[in-house]
Amino acid sequence: MKKNTSKLTKSLEDYIEAMYIFEEKNGFSRIKDIAVFLKVKFPSVNKAVKELEKENLIIHQKYGYIKLTENGKKIAQSIVKTHKDLVEFFELLGFSHKSSLKYGCSLEHIIDEVDKKIVSKLIYKIKYLKRKNIWQ
Repeated sequence: MKKNTSKLTKSLEDYIEAMYIFEEKNGFSRIKDIAVFLKVKFPSVNKAVKELEKENLIIHQKYGYIKLTENGKKIAQSIVKTHKDLVEFFELLGFSHKSSLKYGCSLEHIIDEVDKKIVSKLIYKIKYLKRKNIWQ
């Protein structure tokens, strides 16, 4: 299975996803918020910030706010959409929310574009079948 189209590691994808979540909520993210959210130490966040900055996916003001670039935002949106779709898919199949989150978080980093489309189609079909009381 081909890795996500971005060349980011699973870890960097988690960081950019967290940054996106904070940016949507607050308009920016900060090292401390990301560290607490991901349950990691500040040096780990600083290292990730430097790597994402080198890839031109974020802009970081020293000791200040972190903002996603347009390209960073596109990648983050793709990761978040994939995550949400996978969680919804597993929940539609009857998995608990906790299990759906666990599997969604793991698979969002390895699923390829073709399989993402298949999952989206399956979600649509299962919802349709549920509305028609064909799927329970």
